Amino acid sequence: MHLNALIEMLEAADSDAVLAEGFCNPHSWRGSYGELAFEPAENVSVGSMLEAARSALGATYSGWKGGDYTMTEWSEVHLAYEGTFGEPLSPMAIKYMLSTAQPNI
Repeated sequence: MHLNALIEMLEAADSDAVLAEGFCNPHSWRGSYGELAFEPAENVSVGSMLEAARSALGATYSGWKGGDYTMTEWSEVHLAYEGTFGEPLSPMAIKYMLSTAQPNI
């Protein structure tokens, strides 16, 4: 999944919804430094995930063995703690995250 598709999916969702499972903290992915990763997070709003995704667009991150990598709308996205490999983010994974929205009481 590319960063632009991730942003589009999040823009279409309720930004106030709080998800049991989501992501935060964009960084260079350990598997391929020119790709983007987000760290898993709990109890995070769609709005904060969207903010994290938008902040990564055009941002430059350092690779694990050197070099600087600027993320574009076509950067592949992953779910991984910083320094680990994790897994690719897919539309299905984002749909699952959105399904964990906690009801407003």
